[in-house]
Amino acid sequence: MNTPNGPIKVLYVDDEQGNLLAFKAGFRRDFDVRTASSAQEALALLKDWHAHVVMSDQRMPGTNGAEFLAQVRAQRPDCIRIMVTGYSDIEAVVDAVNNGGIHAYITKPWDPIDMKLRIEQAYEVYALRAARERMFQRYRQVFDSAGDPIVIVDETGALLDVNPATEKLLGIPRERILASNIRSFAPGSGELAGAMASHREGHTFMNIDITIVTPGGARLDCLMTATYQGRTANGKALFQAMIKDITDQKQEEKRLKELNDELDRRVAERTKQLMDALQDLGSFSYSVAHDLRSPLKSMRALTDHLNELAAYRNDVDLAEVSGRIHNSTSRLIALVDDLLRFARTNAKEVVRSEVDVRQAVISGLAGLDVSDRRLEVTMPDAGQAIVNVDEAMFNVVLNNLLSNALKFTRTRPVARIAVTHEVVDGAHIVSVADNGVGFNAQQKDQVFGMFKRLHKSEEFEGTGIGLAIVQRIVQKHGGDCWAEGGENEGATIHLRFPSSAASARLRMVG
Repeated sequence: MNTPNGPIKVLYVDDEQGNLLAFKAGFRRDFDVRTASSAQEALALLKDWHAHVVMSDQRMPGTNGAEFLAQVRAQRPDCIRIMVTGYSDIEAVVDAVNNGGIHAYITKPWDPIDMKLRIEQAYEVYALRAARERMFQRYRQVFDSAGDPIVIVDETGALLDVNPATEKLLGIPRERILASNIRSFAPGSGELAGAMASHREGHTFMNIDITIVTPGGARLDCLMTATYQGRTANGKALFQAMIKDITDQKQEEKRLKELNDELDRRVAERTKQLMDALQDLGSFSYSVAHDLRSPLKSMRALTDHLNELAAYRNDVDLAEVSGRIHNSTSRLIALVDDLLRFARTNAKEVVRSEVDVRQAVISGLAGLDVSDRRLEVTMPDAGQAIVNVDEAMFNVVLNNLLSNALKFTRTRPVARIAVTHEVVDGAHIVSVADNGVGFNAQQKDQVFGMFKRLHKSEEFEGTGIGLAIVQRIVQKHGGDCWAEGGENEGATIHLRFPSSAASARLRMVG
């Protein structure tokens, strides 16, 4: 049998030359055999030559086999030791087991086949021990060089081994740590046992929160992962525990939480101040607009009187001035009326009900003057487009959109308006399209702005508030709106109304 580095190396020791010659002749083809006639000769040979298996006869002058194998154990502890003895030397075998730590014994006269098998078995033990030792050395290297503390502890909390990182964490030398119990550094053992039970995965206990108290009095927040390693020689459960100091992380989390709490508090405070200011501003705007309406109506009435006076006196200049004042006053009154509607829309609560889009379109068109227009309108069939909205607000939205569509199709021989409805991802999309003058597509984000006008007032009348009211109403429903179009390509206004449950959630968030 060969090893990865050559044949098995066997040293046989016997004071009888015949036995030495017989052993070498019988096994030299199978093993790398060396022989010695005395313990002293064998020990000298082992200083420069490493044997895998050492075999010794018991009865030798001077140093007997048991004494020799005990010396081999001290000098070459990794060698596998076998005693060769007669049936009458059982007491010597017991002594060799106790002092020499022998692997086995073979009685004389030996059987060559049995002898060969015993040597090969002994080498297998040698190879397994060597592999175990290599693994242990690699583990020890990792154990000693690990950046996080690692401790070996039994079920009673006794510390059996610690790595240098543990010394650094606790600030005391290894000897003092091993003389202590883990409970002296991690108080609250009852809570720790419960935490280990709740974090168990097979033989591993993952990410257990513990607090380490150092001898210097520092309290460290840590995470521990413990792995069951078997049992000690006295039957106690053995664990390897890896400890990670997360004190800095915890302090940073605490600092961030305090910052977030402070930010939330300040945002809530500023939001309340802003809402109060907006409410005051809304009340002020409503009051101003309401108070402006009466004097403006009086001014318009006076312009009517001036116009009658100019006609009586046949004063062309007076008639022109009064007409300009009348037109400007009328636009101001329209603006004030729109502002009042906008303020009322902002203050009013949404009361939902099921509204038929077709019926709402018919009602909206009935309130508009279309007597002198050629008009083609398409809309959903009755009962095919039902939206859950505030009916009064929805009518305001459609009235604004339909009146805009009629206004901007004024230059078209036939005004074509299409009202459509579809459901996308649970939301209702209502769209109003026309074949009017449209608008510059690059300005689509300005369509819903307050007082934003994309056409000159000389071309198309208006205050620039209608679509702002539309947007405000749709947003109060938890939805949104957007516009599509191009110059001389018509315009389409899309309204998205979410389901009532979704909008309720949005209002709760708001």
